[in-house]
Amino acid sequence: MASFQPTLRRVLRLPLVVAHIAVGCVVAACLPHGAGRVPSPWPMVLWCRIFCRILGVRTTVYGDPVGGRALFVANHISWLDIMAIAAVCPTHFLAKAEVADWPLVGWLCRRAGTAFIRRGSTGGARAAAEEMVWRLKRRGERVLVFPEGTSTDGQNVRRFFPRLFQAAQLARCPVQALALRYPHAEGIHPSVPFVGDDEFLAHLWRLLGERRIDVEMHFGEPLPPSLGRDELARSAHEQILAALDSSRERELGRLHAIGR
Repeated sequence: MASFQPTLRRVLRLPLVVAHIAVGCVVAACLPHGAGRVPSPWPMVLWCRIFCRILGVRTTVYGDPVGGRALFVANHISWLDIMAIAAVCPTHFLAKAEVADWPLVGWLCRRAGTAFIRRGSTGGARAAAEEMVWRLKRRGERVLVFPEGTSTDGQNVRRFFPRLFQAAQLARCPVQALALRYPHAEGIHPSVPFVGDDEFLAHLWRLLGERRIDVEMHFGEPLPPSLGRDELARSAHEQILAALDSSRERELGRLHAIGR
């Protein structure tokens, strides 16, 4: 019976996901698009909230996101991070350029106002930085980046690339760290990490079979732009590590209490 339940969940959820994506395409096609035009993040917020509900994602938030323009930085585990974050924190994203080439998903991201950066390219990094400064300073928006540059299995947090933090200095806006964790009896939910040679559709199919996916979001204390970019990167990294360690200790304490 246990092995039948994931299949049943996929059969029930897949039509809902397909219908929801179709609705998203219609909405995205109606959003303003073109040079100098960035859509409001609220349509994406509502769309992601419903998407997360279909997948059984349940979010617990610690702390509060800053109001007004800000640069958010988060550890990166999966494409699901974007859906979960957008569902609770209206913001635009900076994603790797490869995402723009994903079938349908790339188009949706572009229409939603996502900016893209080509990894390993000095010109690409400069263009992405200019785009972020324009959005933060001139448009007063909030932008989120994943400064590790790639996703991980959630067991550790890679070093942050300091150059991404320079946008906050130039725009003179705060930086706020966001620690993401998908707690599970095995430590990190084994189905969530999107790493290596994982393919999007295969990974989505895997998630559709999960009964529930818990995600914790820990918003740190805002960091002032007066800090150097290296200091901003180091402080944000330390805040995220501390929040994840605290989360693991709390989870171990809970499991220990249940085991008594």
